[in-house]
Amino acid sequence: MSMVRPSQDPWRHAPSGELQDQILPRWFVLTALISIPLAAIVLIAAFLVARSDEVPVAERRPPPAAGYTTGVGDVVVGDTSPQPADPACPAVAGVRVAGTEADRESLTAGLAAVCSAELEPAVRDLVEDFGAAEGVVRFASFSDTGVDSTASRDEPLILLNARFAVTDPAWIAPLVVHDLVAGGGDPALATTAVAARTAEAEVCGQLFDDARPSRGCQDAQALLDLDDPLAALSESGYR
Repeated sequence: MSMVRPSQDPWRHAPSGELQDQILPRWFVLTALISIPLAAIVLIAAFLVARSDEVPVAERRPPPAAGYTTGVGDVVVGDTSPQPADPACPAVAGVRVAGTEADRESLTAGLAAVCSAELEPAVRDLVEDFGAAEGVVRFASFSDTGVDSTASRDEPLILLNARFAVTDPAWIAPLVVHDLVAGGGDPALATTAVAARTAEAEVCGQLFDDARPSRGCQDAQALLDLDDPLAALSESGYR
């Protein structure tokens, strides 16, 4: 008599992030991508780009809401305790990171990328103040899934969209700089939003060549390239 083994969930042992989202092994992702017909990849990519481009660039970082510098909708944050990040330079000394070991490694690498950028003195002061306050950087899930990051207006805390946990860690650096500049002024003002995007774009330009920037870097530059960024932001809800 043959024995039939009970079916098992193939993802039961897959690693998961702090937010309990299962993370596929990189080899599996690469294999899956290779196996997908090229036509399907092109079709899906075209659809996603079209959907993203439907949102005007000035609206891709909404005005502040619910105590955050950028409106991100509902927020889900893990409950692991923050730990000191290995400071790659004095500017980020004191900054803490939270999440799984893999999360903390990515966040620490992102902070190291901040150290690689030549920041304007005022921006560097904001980074150092964040470290002096033992600020925390961690991943979170937003109901407005297209928003990259935000910062708390009540405590030194930067939340990054959880999708950045599985991308180039260097992409974290421009987001950290953006959120510190946004939080350093009145984030509801269009002038502050332009200053934050300018600082973000400067870090992007220093760290990445044309082949490596994130969509956030592209959005920052696209906003600054508008004929009147302040007017576009005002129409999007900024003051």
